[in-house]
Formats: sequence, structure tokens, C-alpha cells
Amino acid sequence: MKTIIENFDSFQKCIGNSLKRNWPFLFVFCIASCTVHNQINRENFKNIPKNFSGKFYDQLDTVHVQYDNKIFTRSFMKHISNVDNINYSKPIQIDIENKELFLSFEDTRAKRYVLKFYGKHYKNKFVFHTNYETVSFPIVFVTKSMTKYSIYLPSEKEIVFEEHNVNEGMLLLFGAGNSHKSDNKFKLLPNE
Repeated sequence: MKTIIENFDSFQKCIGNSLKRNWPFLFVFCIASCTVHNQINRENFKNIPKNFSGKFYDQLDTVHVQYDNKIFTRSFMKHISNVDNINYSKPIQIDIENKELFLSFEDTRAKRYVLKFYGKHYKNKFVFHTNYETVSFPIVFVTKSMTKYSIYLPSEKEIVFEEHNVNEGMLLLFGAGNSHKSDNKFKLLPNE
């Protein structure tokens, strides 16, 4: 038992000495690993006006999963609306009126859908949420799940929908979470 304690003491001294020598490197490594990489400068993007209207075409993408040998399709409107039979040959209409966003499209049976979201103008973008859920029992359990979309106008002919997902949780003092972003970029159709 005495040799285990002596080995632990020598191990503890060795770790302490190496941390004292290498703390600047460890500090820089921790800061660099927690920063955002490949950030896009959005300062030159156009401001979205309070009343905005436009049309764009969505596209159905085919995705092949490498390991499972599965093939599935995805698109921006399919993801946000949960409608599988969208007519991609007709444009999608976007209207922003003050704090309301309207996305209208047709399916293959010529049924018209209008999605309405409440959001707000923030700096040069329009922001809305499709999911915002928090559950909290203070100190014991806290969880947050959020899906946020930001709409940008990089130029007069393009529109970008940026999706940002956050899932976080904490039980007692232990917590974990994940987040990811994805962009959907579309060309705006000229005004008719």
C-alpha cells in the first residue's frame, strides 16, 4: 500500500512540474480549440427591408450515406415544412412584413401551402425560430433545444437561409451539448 502512495505522489509531482512548464502552450491550445473557424464576414450584406418580397427555386438534393448504403433526399423547404411532395418546378414566394415571414409554395397536387413565422429584424438580417424549448429545475436539471434561422441578402440577386441548431443539457454540475450550422443559398428571381 505504501508503494502505491509513493508512486502516486511521484506521478502527481511529475504532472505538476510539466503543467508549470507548459501552461502557456496549454492555455493557447484551449483558447484556439474553442474559437469559431471559417467565419464569414456578413458586414457587407444588404439590410433586409421591413417589407420584402421575392421568389426563388428550391432544389431537391440526393444524399448517399457512405456506410449504410442508403440514399435519401433533402431540400430546404422539405426540411422546414415537413411536406414530401413539393413541386420544385414552381418558385417559392417569400414575403417579410414587419415581424412576420410568409413562405408559400405548391405541392405536386397543386395544393398551396403558406408557412407563417414570427421573427424580428436584427442588424442586417431577419431572425425567426422554429423550435425553442427550455426545461428547467434549478440546480438539478436544465435543458435547452433551439432551432434558429437567419435570413441574409448577400446581394440584390441572392438570399441565404442560415440554420443554427443548439442542444444543451445539465444534470447537477455535469453538462453537455452540441450545436451546428448550415447555410442554404438561393438565387432570387428578377421582379416580374
